[in-house]
Amino acid sequence: MKKILALLFIATTVVSAQQKMPTVITMEQAINLALDKNTDLKIASMEVKKSEKKLWEAYSGLFPQITATGQYQRYIELPVLFLPPGSPFGTVLKIGYDNSYVASASLSMPLFSWTLYKGIGVASDAVTISKQSYSSTKNKVITDVKKAFLAAILTRETKDVMVQSLKNAEDNLENVKRLKEGGTLSDYDVLRAEVQVENLRPVVLQMENNYKLSLEALKVTIGLNASEEIEVAGEIDFEGPYQVPSEEAVINELMKNNPQLAILHTQVQLTNKNIALERSAYLPTLVGIGSYQYQAQANDFKFSDYKWVSTSLVGLQLQIPIFKGGKTNARVSQAQIGYDQALEQERNATEAIKTQALSIVYKIEQAVKRIEGQEKTVQQAEQGYEIAKRRFTNGLATQLEVNDAELALRQARLNKVQAIYDLKVAEAELETVLGKNN
Repeated sequence: MKKILALLFIATTVVSAQQKMPTVITMEQAINLALDKNTDLKIASMEVKKSEKKLWEAYSGLFPQITATGQYQRYIELPVLFLPPGSPFGTVLKIGYDNSYVASASLSMPLFSWTLYKGIGVASDAVTISKQSYSSTKNKVITDVKKAFLAAILTRETKDVMVQSLKNAEDNLENVKRLKEGGTLSDYDVLRAEVQVENLRPVVLQMENNYKLSLEALKVTIGLNASEEIEVAGEIDFEGPYQVPSEEAVINELMKNNPQLAILHTQVQLTNKNIALERSAYLPTLVGIGSYQYQAQANDFKFSDYKWVSTSLVGLQLQIPIFKGGKTNARVSQAQIGYDQALEQERNATEAIKTQALSIVYKIEQAVKRIEGQEKTVQQAEQGYEIAKRRFTNGLATQLEVNDAELALRQARLNKVQAIYDLKVAEAELETVLGKNN
């Protein structure tokens, strides 16, 4: 029995441990999760559906509008006709019955309405803008996930560099202790090595905390629950030679594909159509109409004895606007101002986004130069550290020289990782500006 309980306990412990194992995700998986779970993207998708329904609402004006009504009236006092003097029926004649029943159906259909046609055009542009906004949101979400993912990898690799530095310091401490036992070094050298190790321990702990915080930030960006445990896969690497994109090519692609500029351009078109929409209020509208009525009147409720009478008609209704107190003119002027504003916003945004794109290109160029320089620096620092360790072992260098060499190596590695991270972030930002994430 005890064995069974022990096995159950072990099995439960194993299952629990397996359940707590973090999920390792790649950048591509993180992006796919964000596209499925991100709240902003869900809202943008709903806005697309909403604008499409509004377009159908605008189209509905082209179809016949049919209305059916039923009405019962009980007259407390019957309606009257006033007759001329000398009429054999007197001067007032009551007409109708106490109970009145009317069933009717009416139809109206626009035959010509410029306002309706222009309204459909405006609603169509609104659908286009909502779809462009969705693409823009998707573009931004992907970029945010990439940057958060890269930040997590950066903090992880920074942590790894510090862990390696701590290991180097611990190895050095062991070497110093051996040399001290051999009578080569003093207690002071051992003390300095111990201080170096203890100084690095809190830094490693801080880097581990920074890594955990970066994972939490990534979960928020993706839209994952805080209770989910994740780890990031991949490294921040660099493969040369690197071709920096030309400014001309970036500007040309930007003008074609930037999602924000696409939205602004469509907004300019929409505001221009708004002018035509408001001007359409000057034009007449022609509507086809039809009506059918089925009615009866009586003083009692013997429905089988009622005489039902039907009435029907068809016709045309022409509405010509003559005077609205200047309302239409004011609305046209407002629409014109809105169009001018949209043009100005498009011009300003275009220049701002061009400047942003060129700034990113400069960042890429500088990051590549830093990486190329740091690769050589890391190699030199690694050689310097090995030389310092050999010299120290042979009694030709001090503990301080070893510490300085290790610090130089650590800083060179961190600088290289930071430079590659800056390059990857700049690449992600450039893809956003160029609309490559759609």
